[in-house]
Amino acid sequence: MTDQEVKKIYNSCRWQQVRDRVLLRDRYECQDCIQRLRMAAVTGERLFGEDAKIRRATQVHHIKELRSYPDLAFEEDNLISLCTRCHNIRHGRQPTRFVKKKKTVTEERW
Repeated sequence: MTDQEVKKIYNSCRWQQVRDRVLLRDRYECQDCIQRLRMAAVTGERLFGEDAKIRRATQVHHIKELRSYPDLAFEEDNLISLCTRCHNIRHGRQPTRFVKKKKTVTEERW
């Protein structure tokens, strides 16, 4: 499947409708965050900060990749709702955060 074909699917009206249904089905909650909290409860692990929260899902992920399985592009059983951070982790992308740059220390010159 080419990049143009993938883009055509993601820009289609049908995809937007399926995407909205999946987000509603999952109540706009990230399914990986829910799974992480369940596993922590089972193992007794204590989570802190952002890891202890269920983040809002803004993206829909194909469990079986779209390029490999184009016939499953619109199958709701093959789609889950994820937050941006978990979606990036699933695809092996480094999650980025805004990091303040430290000001360089310079000598005062009067």
